[in-house]
Amino acid sequence: MNSAVGLLAEFPSGAWFDALVEDVHCHAEEYERLGFADCRLALEVIDSSGKARWFGLVLNGYDIRSEGELADLDSFAPDVVLSGARSIWEEMLANIVEHRGADRSHTLNALSIAGFPLTTRSPDPMGRDKFYRYAETIQRLFDSAWRLAVTGDQPVG
Repeated sequence: MNSAVGLLAEFPSGAWFDALVEDVHCHAEEYERLGFADCRLALEVIDSSGKARWFGLVLNGYDIRSEGELADLDSFAPDVVLSGARSIWEEMLANIVEHRGADRSHTLNALSIAGFPLTTRSPDPMGRDKFYRYAETIQRLFDSAWRLAVTGDQPVG
């Protein structure tokens, strides 16, 4: 089993996002160089039947934390929601694992800037702006997915 298969087997889950954020704490210096961030980001993953699941990330200063799977999107009160089909998320993550970071066509910016295949939505323009303002930090977070172990729940060196 290669690491991409193990990683994708755990996505999406609260445990997967928790492991991703734990990796941030193991490599904090990479994020501190990017500066502070202030964004409540919800990630919407839509399965092939059209059912959506939401996961929350909070970027607060130099800290990033996972809120896990969200039972109620409105209670989380995200600044912005990044939404897409599970197949798109999995393709992006497989690319990240393969290249130890997204190639140009698989960055969050490239996948969302035209509103397809990922979309951003926000209750106000400032919320959507936060996604693009802190895009480098958010991308670095997702790019670290290659370090997750085959089981998808432990960071690796």
